[in-house]
Amino acid sequence: MHDLLMSKVGEQFDGTTTVTTYTNVVKYIISGQIGQRYDTITIYNQSYEPLAKITQISSGIIPRFILANHQREVGSIGLSLKLHELLFVNNLNWFVLGSLEKRHFQIKTVSQQLATATPSKDQRLLIKISDTHQEPLLLLIIAFLDRWEFIAHGHPLAWPSIFNMPAPRLTPFINSKALKYLPRK
Repeated sequence: MHDLLMSKVGEQFDGTTTVTTYTNVVKYIISGQIGQRYDTITIYNQSYEPLAKITQISSGIIPRFILANHQREVGSIGLSLKLHELLFVNNLNWFVLGSLEKRHFQIKTVSQQLATATPSKDQRLLIKISDTHQEPLLLLIIAFLDRWEFIAHGHPLAWPSIFNMPAPRLTPFINSKALKYLPRK
């Protein structure tokens, strides 16, 4: 078991997340954005060498993402704007269980727990990794979900689009105060 801390995505998102040990030594840097087609999030080691990336290949109601490890495609993810409690990573056969609002995540196979993430008191994510061979991919998926929470709840991380902007409210009531702003015939 290996424990790491991931910095929180803030309201003033700058595109970079750090993953540190308990002694605050930076182990990984995660950079990029999501929300638009072809946006990418990449995880780098301390020498800033890319290890893995996730790329958004479609947008809309159910966007799709491709997961690559060392420039080789290893899996894909599809999710909705209001992420469900269960997510499946194709090709890797990983299940992601969790809640965006609570920032609790588990990544597992049918028989093995690979990683868990829970928020700490200082709003960073405490991540426990049991499969260190897949550590960059596991951290990337957790960072991706942590960032997706902002899009799913109306806090866009990328340029505005019709899919992450609040919908206008229309009222069917004739006595509505909003009707006084309509042009008269």
